[in-house]
This record gives sequence, structure tokens and C-alpha cells, in this order.
Amino acid sequence: MVLSGLTMSPRMDAAFPQLLDLFGGRQSARTIHFILAWSLFAFVLIHVFMVLVSGVWNNLRSMLTGRYAVEEGGRCR
Repeated sequence: MVLSGLTMSPRMDAAFPQLLDLFGGRQSARTIHFILAWSLFAFVLIHVFMVLVSGVWNNLRSMLTGRYAVEEGGRCR
């Protein structure tokens, strides 16, 4: 995604002209960059949603301490 973003910059032509050849031009780099950026956004959004659905405090505690409480019969242990 970084390389396709750099390829869209006109200033990069002088420093790295092979980037345009690698991506097949600015429009192709723009399309690839668009797809990768939205994929990254969707990845983050889905993971944030999964954390919210499964319990924010329990997930935060498990990330910080390594302890994950599993519910048994409606109670956390």
C-alpha cells in the first residue's frame, strides 16, 4: 500500500521511475491503493466489532494481564 501511494506522487517519478512500470501507471496504482486501503479499513472495522461483541472489558483485561474470563452458567470465573 505504501509503494502504490508513493507511485501516485508525481515527485516520485524522478527518484524512482521504476515504480510506475511496476504498477502499470498512476491509474493502476490508484486502483490498487484504493482496494488495499479499503481492505485494511474493513479488517480494522471487523476486528473492533468482534471485540465489542465479545466483551470490551474482558478483552482489554486479557490483553493487559493474560487472564481471560470464560463464562460458565452465566458467571465469569
